[in-house]
Order: sequence, then structure tokens, then C-alpha cells
Amino acid sequence: MSHESVWNSRPRNYGKGSRSCRVCKHTAGLIRKYDLNLCRQCFREKAKDIGFNKVCEIQISPRNLRSTMA
Repeated sequence: MSHESVWNSRPRNYGKGSRSCRVCKHTAGLIRKYDLNLCRQCFREKAKDIGFNKVCEIQISPRNLRSTMA
């Protein structure tokens, strides 16, 4: 048996090896929530196009920080 016939002989139907980014085919850092199947890097590039936006609940300023610590 040669190396080429053994290397990818196992079927990849489940587990980490079966999933990849739908944009760049990268397998690490995959975001699977909501069936996105995007890697972190592609998600950051495409987030606005998909409809995600950052939400900041509290804006901390030095003035607010001093009043809460006193």
C-alpha cells in the first residue's frame, strides 16, 4: 500500500475533520452556531453583510469609574 492510498482513506462523515469554512475551506476556528460554518477570520470579514453588529451595553469613562468606586 502506497502513501497516497492510505493518507485520506478514512471517511470524514462526522467530527472536526468533516467540517470546514464555507468561504475558504479552513477547518480551525469554525463558528457553527446558527449553521454559519464560517471560520473566525471570514466571519469578521462578512459579519456586516450577514447582518451582525456589535452591541456595547455600557460605555465606561474615567468619570463614571470614579463615582462607582467611591
